[in-house]
Parts: sequence; structure tokens; C-alpha cells
Amino acid sequence: MNHTFIEELVQDCLNTLSQLDFKASVIKRHRRHLFQLKDYMRSKGQDLYDESVGEKYQLEMLTEGNIKDYRLKEIGHSLNLLNDMLNHVPVRRKRIRLKTFPLSGAFGKHAQTFLEQFEVDSRPTGKTMRMYITALSHFTVRMRQDHICLKNLDSVAISRFVASLQNTQLRVCVPVRRFLHYLFEMHLTETDLSSPLYYIKGYRAEKLPSLYNIEEIRKMDASIEKTSRIGKRDYAIFLLASRLGLRASDICLLQFRNLDWDRNIINLVQWKTKKEIELPLLAVIGEAIIDYIQNGRPKSDSKTIFLTANAPYTPISVPGLSGIVSGIIYKAGIETKDRHHGAHCLRHSLATQLLKQGTTLPVISETLGHRNSQTTMIYLGVDVNGLLRCSLYVPPVPDSFYMQKGGWFYE
Repeated sequence: MNHTFIEELVQDCLNTLSQLDFKASVIKRHRRHLFQLKDYMRSKGQDLYDESVGEKYQLEMLTEGNIKDYRLKEIGHSLNLLNDMLNHVPVRRKRIRLKTFPLSGAFGKHAQTFLEQFEVDSRPTGKTMRMYITALSHFTVRMRQDHICLKNLDSVAISRFVASLQNTQLRVCVPVRRFLHYLFEMHLTETDLSSPLYYIKGYRAEKLPSLYNIEEIRKMDASIEKTSRIGKRDYAIFLLASRLGLRASDICLLQFRNLDWDRNIINLVQWKTKKEIELPLLAVIGEAIIDYIQNGRPKSDSKTIFLTANAPYTPISVPGLSGIVSGIIYKAGIETKDRHHGAHCLRHSLATQLLKQGTTLPVISETLGHRNSQTTMIYLGVDVNGLLRCSLYVPPVPDSFYMQKGGWFYE
């Protein structure tokens, strides 16, 4: 069995991840677990690491019983990575990002302006922003190679570009479509060349909302340990997501000033839509927040309500909050196959339950803080029966209508 000094092995592991351009958040997660392993070995007076040490460490974490399931999985991933390095197994990236080219030339200048405006107006996630930058960089390079400028840009040039795409067609066409529409709106092109790209569809079944029924939501509620500091925080977060349908970003940014205790409402400006919404501060939610503030929240001058459990006690991040919800679902023993298990699934579930209860579409839109009812239609798509109940009765057309004026309707 191979063995080596843990200090050197961990450093080699982290250097390899950095050289392979792993995401900073992934490297940070592995570093945390590997440093905890080093502390464990130091407490045992061990300097040399082999696979048996990792197995003993993992077994002790399991027998403690106070660590969440998803944390155990993360520790397992870090140990597998460490064992691969120990046995000289090549470390590979699971996902390889498409190469991004500089936004140069006339198209590049307009693309850069479009991206800056898109970032301000839509407040996309980092992942979405990278997708847009990559897609438009490929588009601008192709236009430069084909000697296309704004004056001779036409549907033929767009068709050639789309035809060159393979598995990335849908991912690339959406940003390009919006960019072409932007050029038309800015009067840089005479026609709206984005129109044909609206007909390029992809298989989007995986985008259907992941839903959990009332019974499953109750199981999640019951699985939360509400007496500990972390449990009090997680319970308040869970209620805000499941009872009010708040997005993870809005829960993370929630501040004391957003809570109006006199009127029992929550008033905030949504991060994603920049729309101001007002939601009821339900008694159960208010009590959970007060319990966390008084008995669970670390002492901090931060105006943000929900903080990390460990020093330096910074506002909790969106990935961290989704991890909390994921941990609650796993602990409740709920089957998640083919379903997402982050914070957003609770928002989808609330919308569907409101629909089943006969709540009208405008009210659901207002509750979720959508800009318009069309955005909310994705939630209706998972409940055909509810959609039929929302439809209006259409009376049958009498035969006399078709036979009027001698039956000219059929001619």
C-alpha cells in the first residue's frame, strides 16, 4: 500500500486542481476537507497517509452521527481525490469549458456593450454570464473569419454560424439571439435578425420544475433539528423558502430593515428582478427568525440576518444556502431521483400547491415576485388539471352560424 507525507500530498493535490483550472469554490471545498483530515492525523500523531487512514477518518465521521449526509459525501469525494493522487491516477476535470476568445473588432465592441447592459438589467449568475461571454466570443470570431460586418450581416451569415454548431447549438443561440435583437433595437441593423433563432428548440425536459408534495415538505420540516444554533438558522431559512417562495439570493441578502414587525410584513427588492415585493411575515416564520436571532445567530455587526456558522461569520452564500436545503431533504429521507434538491425546488413546489388550491395566476405571480404572468406559466406547465380549471368554458357554435347567407362559410 502506497503512503506519503500528508502535508506534501495535500499540497500536490491542491496545486493539481489549480493547474487544471478547477472552479475556485471546488478547490476551496476540497481544501477545507483535506485540512480537516490533516488536523485529524495530527491529533493521532500521524504524518504518513495511506488509504487506511482515510477509511478510519471517514468511519469516525460517520459514527459521530452529527454530520450531515451531504457533508459525508463531500468528504468522500475529497478522500477519493487524495487517494488518486497517492496512487498516481490522473486527475481529470468532469466538465471542460468551451474556450473563450477576446471580443475584438466592431462586433466585439457592441457585444461588450450588450453584455454590460445585460449584467445590469438581468443580474445573471456567474455561470450564465460566462455562457453569454463564451457564446458571443465564438459568434464574433466567426463573423470576423467570414468578413461579416454590420453592413453585410444577414440571415445567410447567421445560418452559416448556426449550422457550424453541434451539441452547443441551444446554449449558444440564446445569447446570440438576444444580441441580434439588441442590435436591431439600437438601430444598428435594418431588420431583426434574431427572429429565425426563436424556432431553434432543444430538449428541455430537465428544465421542468422539481416538485415536492405537502407530505414531503412536512417530512423536511420534521427532520430539522431545531434546538441547535445551526438548526435554528436552517429552520428559518427553510420556512422562508417553502412558505413564502423566496429565492435563495433574496434570503441570503435579507436584512433586519426588511422585517416590519409592526405590520407583520417582509418588504424587499428582489435581487434578480429588482422588483419590490411585500409578503406576509407569518407567525411561524417570525418566531423562527426571532429564535435564531436571540439564541442561534453569532454576535456580529452585519446587517444581514443569516450568517455562516463558523468564524468570521459572514453572510451566507447562495451555494451555501442551497446546500442547507439539500441537506434537509437528504436527512428527511426523501427520494430525489430525477429531481433537483436545492432551494429553488421549494419555490416551484409552493407555486404548484397554490395552483392546486385554486389560486389565480396573477396572485401566484405577485407572490413569487415575477414581472408578469407569462413568467409564471412555467409553473402551470406541470399541472395540466390546474391549467384546465383556469380555462374558460367555450360554448358550442350553432349550425345556423355556418349555414348563414346560404352556407357561404364553406365556400
